[in-house]
Amino acid sequence: MAILLAILVSGCVKPKTPEEKGADVVLSVSKCSRLYTVQYNVHKVLTHQDFSSIEGNIFFEKISIPIPGERKIAMPMDATVKAYIDFADFTADNVLIEGDKITITLPDPKIEMTSSKVDYANEKQFLSWNRSKFSEEEKEALLKIGRAKVLSGMKNTDVIERSRLGAYNALLPLVVAAGFSREHVTVRFSQELEGKKLDDATLKNLLEDKNDL
Repeated sequence: MAILLAILVSGCVKPKTPEEKGADVVLSVSKCSRLYTVQYNVHKVLTHQDFSSIEGNIFFEKISIPIPGERKIAMPMDATVKAYIDFADFTADNVLIEGDKITITLPDPKIEMTSSKVDYANEKQFLSWNRSKFSEEEKEALLKIGRAKVLSGMKNTDVIERSRLGAYNALLPLVVAAGFSREHVTVRFSQELEGKKLDDATLKNLLEDKNDL
């Protein structure tokens, strides 16, 4: 009786249409605010060298007289950089159903520095006898520049490509579970559609830095 009931119930279940399956995909994906796909652990030594000078005016002309002596600093820094997909604006417009095929258009991956830490124990300063140590304000300014350089250096890595692949691998099981065949699933990205390259202007729009790191 139990087997017969199961057969009767299953026979009464109407198979979902591709559009209904697509709606399930949209519902599942939109529940995820962010999908982190790639993490880089970066070690960088921040260095700076400066000289001192006397500024003044002679006959209404500005002059700068160098003062002998220099100072240098080397600060080791470890940073964590992550790439993620932001699903805040993901809607049904991002999903195209063509028969049994589904094409999902995702936002471009974004990059952010989630943490940074300076190894002050191994910090090195080289000072001339007439120069003072670097102040905390100067160190903080150097750290800010260092964080910006780490993020800018991401354009020389495969972070975008790896993030795209990670997003595809994460979404594929979800789409297959909704009822689509693996070979009928296509995931593409806005940046690819617009034909943009990872130049400085494009990268700037993908980068984030947190001032409270």
